[in-house]
Amino acid sequence: MRLPSGGAVGLGRLVHAPASRALARSGRELAGLLMPSLCVLCGRQDGTVCPECVPGLVTELLHPFRAERDAAALPLYPGGAVRTPHRPPPARSPGGVVPPAASAEDGNPPMPLGVPEPSLQPVPVVAAARYGAEASRALLAFKDHGRTAVAGYLRPAVHRALAAASQLLEAPGPFTLVPVPASTAGFRGRGYDPVEELLTGALPPGWKVATGWLAHRRRPLVDTLRTRSSHAGAGSRQRRHRGRDRFRTTRRFAAEAHRGLGRNVVVFDDVMTTGSTLAATWHALEQAGIRPVGAVVVAAVTAPGTAPDEGLNSA
Repeated sequence: MRLPSGGAVGLGRLVHAPASRALARSGRELAGLLMPSLCVLCGRQDGTVCPECVPGLVTELLHPFRAERDAAALPLYPGGAVRTPHRPPPARSPGGVVPPAASAEDGNPPMPLGVPEPSLQPVPVVAAARYGAEASRALLAFKDHGRTAVAGYLRPAVHRALAAASQLLEAPGPFTLVPVPASTAGFRGRGYDPVEELLTGALPPGWKVATGWLAHRRRPLVDTLRTRSSHAGAGSRQRRHRGRDRFRTTRRFAAEAHRGLGRNVVVFDDVMTTGSTLAATWHALEQAGIRPVGAVVVAAVTAPGTAPDEGLNSA
């Protein structure tokens, strides 16, 4: 039976209500206690993560670091927020709000003839960990196999990354954290939003989560029937523009964004590969007049042979 549009909206609000989310979370945790579970890393029947695997997972999650250099799809801006004398900076409040006309997708417009272009750099991203062997298995179990108890090992890493973000992003707090929203199909299949699930509980001082600011755009039926193409063979410019309109701001954003004046906006996601999802989030917020100062992710895919972590907690 298909619900009327009003009923569907009301049901969606009920499912996403904080009380409903807390009840569902308690039910999942109780089921995890009553039913025997296998270690998500080695497969032995010894809890969510067995004692032998805990040290390896915790070690991978200790070192937050700047991760944008290996993500080819991230938006580009003049490095170090360079402001040239001939071009006045856009009007901007302390909270990072700019007029939509001042936003940019691949940096600022071309410079006048004879004036050298400032070097363009990808927007800054802080990762709590590299997408290594243990971290990848833990995240996949958490996202795709309903092992929500794994969040107990991931949340401390998120907390460390947020605590380090002010220094690593070179931006002052306080901050408003905007989670990348789950798709309707993904939420329906899992019963929870994995990104928002990682942000439950206390956050470091100066951080506030703005849930419900973004939503997926409804795709036309003809688009849903098309075969999704991968990023393989696409140039960096194509990666930045592909799928950039997948998100939109919501009524909640319109009602709450003005309260964030004086707070810098930071985007949050679970995994960064090419950076295309962060780029789409960036585009939606810029279209609404807000330019984030950076992003934080749980894990980032890095190129083989990269140097060891150089986060604040490195030895």
